[in-house]
Amino acid sequence: MLFAFLFAFPSASYADTFTGNTASSTDGLGNFMGEFTYKYFSSTNAVFDVTLTNTSAISNGGYLTGFVFNNPNNYISGVTLASSNSSFELLGAQSFNDSVSASPYGKFDIGAALGGNFLGGGSPLSGIAVNNTATFEFALSGNNLDQLSVSSFVGATASSNEFFVARFRGFENGGSDKVPGFYSVPEPSTWLLTCLGFVGLMVFRNRQQDVQESELLYKWQRLSEV
Repeated sequence: MLFAFLFAFPSASYADTFTGNTASSTDGLGNFMGEFTYKYFSSTNAVFDVTLTNTSAISNGGYLTGFVFNNPNNYISGVTLASSNSSFELLGAQSFNDSVSASPYGKFDIGAALGGNFLGGGSPLSGIAVNNTATFEFALSGNNLDQLSVSSFVGATASSNEFFVARFRGFENGGSDKVPGFYSVPEPSTWLLTCLGFVGLMVFRNRQQDVQESELLYKWQRLSEV
């Protein structure tokens, strides 16, 4: 019953988090936390959500002004963007294939940035300030989108093996930064606990079903005796 329920509705992957920090950045200035969520509605339509929080040091300020990621297997052919920050515009059109440079981290396929410019885009003050969060919804069209998941985007890397890069500008010291994202794979113990929880749920549901069937059988026998 549970598996029939899961496959009766469009699949949605749980959100996966990742981080970018000064230890991995080009200039040691920017920090962020990110979250991916992917949901497909059919093989040709899906939604990819990106949530970003600027966690840079307050003392040096700085604004997150753009980010880029890749097109898994080039399955995506069309993208529209809706964002909580209207100053961000879509990157990567029309091909969504290696059209956005994030040197030294290679070329990327899709993204969003102030004024539609990953490197520039005017004043950084319209970006994501320190301790602020913005959400970005990418409505996707293409082929085989039902074969993708959050892991597909994490695994889709550029020439330098990065799956995501954020752009920072407007620091108090006049600097700017590009910061790659890092995804943390859950520890084996976490996977074990998840599996045990799922098995426990299945056992509980089976016991409930057995009880219900026993009650129905008892009622049927009583009615038969009348």
